[in-house]
Amino acid sequence: MPDPVTPHSSERDPICSLGAWLFVPDRQNVAGDVETGYLVRNGRRVVLWHCSRILADFLRTLRRLECRFAVPGAAAQPSGAVPAGAPQPPPTDHSAAAQGNELPRA
Repeated sequence: MPDPVTPHSSERDPICSLGAWLFVPDRQNVAGDVETGYLVRNGRRVVLWHCSRILADFLRTLRRLECRFAVPGAAAQPSGAVPAGAPQPPPTDHSAAAQGNELPRA
């Protein structure tokens, strides 16, 4: 079975949102004609003559990373919350400087 993240895959790249724009990757019809990918927004189209395949590859990589590292059912942490077992930052008590890190005295 071919890998769906390779450029030579028979699976089509999906149309995806890039901010306010939609990215429509290269499309190939049954005759083998290729329509170059483009960005579209409010009826305006920007054909990506030189970078459509690069952008499609980048988005494929992002999807693959998202699938690989996404944790199912993980809820967003409230701001300031630190997960159990996470490394703790060093204390910020500046009154007791670590030996060797003292400021030079005038």
